[in-house]
Amino acid sequence: MCTLSFIPKPDGYLLAMNRDELKSRATAAPPSVHHSHSGSLIYPQEPSGGTWIAVNSQGNLLAVMNANAPADGVLPAKSTSRGNLIPTLLHKRSSLQMDRAIKSLGLAGMHPFRLFALFPGTQEILQWAWDGTRLSSRPQEWIRNHWFSSSRSDSRAELERGRACEMSWHQDTPNALEWLRSLHSSHIPDAGAFSICVHREDAATVSYTEVVCGPREVRMSYLAGHPCAVTSTLSTIAVPIGS
Repeated sequence: MCTLSFIPKPDGYLLAMNRDELKSRATAAPPSVHHSHSGSLIYPQEPSGGTWIAVNSQGNLLAVMNANAPADGVLPAKSTSRGNLIPTLLHKRSSLQMDRAIKSLGLAGMHPFRLFALFPGTQEILQWAWDGTRLSSRPQEWIRNHWFSSSRSDSRAELERGRACEMSWHQDTPNALEWLRSLHSSHIPDAGAFSICVHREDAATVSYTEVVCGPREVRMSYLAGHPCAVTSTLSTIAVPIGS
């Protein structure tokens, strides 16, 4: 259950993600810098060690969303968390390397997901989809885009949240980052399961993550809780490009 928004810039990109989860789920730790042989990584972290979004010091980004099970499919018991995908894959420096890596992983026991990868150096976006038995992939255009998921209906979330995105977008929007923040805190047409900022009895938007990638640095900003909470403030971490 999530909403992911992407806006390309001449020298990078802007990205925002609402994470929607059951209220009973354990609270994640805010983003921190993790160092590896391939450079610096920034991501929030679940108690299990996994994550749903991360960016590295090349500006390459991964974000994972839950996906609805096939209508005629019966899922096996979950034995592997989708949150483990991103720390495993983000060390890969190119789309080709990452594609080969994910296709070599054992995904059996992992519930359906969609995984998005951004590569600003080559202006590529790739999407992989796992339905519980089969992995598929396809490229996405390097243009403004929004992707949605909902445990109740991915297709309805795409229809209703997609309409909200297009209603609020103007080509001459002076501040795209402020627009993203406003969009991800919105309740069009009303606060509920299919608004971008989700409010359900059992689930809600539990965090907002924002990534700004530019020519000199990449930074991740994070807000725990409802994006619509006017008293909340974003915390930010940045690393230099190439560090």
